[in-house]
Order: sequence, then C-alpha cells, then structure tokens
Amino acid sequence: MHDALEVAQAACEHKPKDAEAWWLLGCISRYTAMPAASDDAFRRASQLSRKRPAPVRVDPGRFRTLVEGAVAQLSTDARRRLENTQIRIEQLPALDQIRSGVSPDAGSLRPRQPEAILTPFQVKPENRGGSAAGLARLVGRTLARA
Repeated sequence: MHDALEVAQAACEHKPKDAEAWWLLGCISRYTAMPAASDDAFRRASQLSRKRPAPVRVDPGRFRTLVEGAVAQLSTDARRRLENTQIRIEQLPALDQIRSGVSPDAGSLRPRQPEAILTPFQVKPENRGGSAAGLARLVGRTLARA
C-alpha cells in the first residue's frame, strides 16, 4: 500500500489539477490509516470536478442508524432477501479480503456461506455521498442491491 501511496502522491504533484489523481490519493490514504490526508485529497478532488463530491463523515452510531432506516424503507421483496441475514458494518474491506478479490471500493460484501451475513462498508458511501441526504440515498441503494 505504501508504494501505491507514493505513486498517487507523485501523480498529484505531476498533475495537480487532475481530480482523478486526487481521488485515488484519497482512497489510498484512507487505507494507509491517514484519514485526515484522505479527506483533504477527496476535498481537493471535489474542488476540481463536480463528478467527485466532497466526503460526508458520520460516526459509526449514525451510520448504523442510516442502515437501519434504509432497511425499513426497502421494498417487501428486498426486505425478504435480507431475512435471516446478519448485518455487520465495517469501515472498509480488510486487506486480506482485497487480496482475495474483494474490490477496495466495494459498497458491501455478502458471502452466503456458511452463514448469511451482509457487511456494508461505511467509507464508500461517505466518500461519494456529497451531503447527508446523498449519504442516506447511497446506503439505501447499497442495501437494496444486496
């Protein structure tokens, strides 16, 4: 990860007006336990491109409330798909999950064996929400697709 961080930093230095370079730096910084630098990079990306909204951070309790509210708003069919499914919120996919093929930018993970568990990842919708309402909308969309 540290090699990727150095490459992303170099890309931002080489092309300081490239929103995608700043967005990549934000993603990698989050994984290297540098949340303040990550948010700075995401904010820079949002200043350079309307396609990249500023991050919206909430505490884990508030995120859980958003998830619970989104579950209550799901269609009957979507709620039925989540019956008997345990919901475990995580910040990000773990490095071993990424090594096994899970996208670092995954919104959720739902292995169905041996137990039914849905893991929504908090950071992805926060990075893309742009506002409290946008964050709630993304959480609902993630759960509806699970």
